[in-house]
Amino acid sequence: MMSLFFTNNTSNTIYAAYAYPSSDCHPTNYSKMGWYRIEPGDTREVWSGSVGGTTFYYYAEDHSNSWRGTYRTRLPRSTSSDFHWCWNYSSGSSRQVGMRRLSIDSSVDSYTVEFGRTSQSLLSTKTTHKALPSKSEDSGIRRIPRRPARFKKGTPVPVKSKR
Repeated sequence: MMSLFFTNNTSNTIYAAYAYPSSDCHPTNYSKMGWYRIEPGDTREVWSGSVGGTTFYYYAEDHSNSWRGTYRTRLPRSTSSDFHWCWNYSSGSSRQVGMRRLSIDSSVDSYTVEFGRTSQSLLSTKTTHKALPSKSEDSGIRRIPRRPARFKKGTPVPVKSKR
């Protein structure tokens, strides 16, 4: 199966969002989607289709940690509502977060981001990325995604789907 997966290797429920290349969005050609509720030990498919050669962005949080980066965008304040927005869109009840960049090798069909809390078995592979929570301080760096070189065939998996 060709897909992008998120795995929760913590003892808390995680809420995750991600961004994928989308020619429907301007001026930044990315759509963002979430909130995926991922229980401890569970894996969720968030993208169906080949992921090789694609750059995605992701953000996740639980009640005490977040997995964030420097690519700033706005997401809904409440993790209880699903959303599917263009990168530059926000609503009145949104908040700014930083997403992490995830560039996947062109030879890879499926990829898994594993959210964890400790560096135990922290070896990332060509098909798996081990993500640790962010440090408490914010670097202040603000980036926006580059225009994707090409748009891959694939589809985002709706938040309500249990695939």
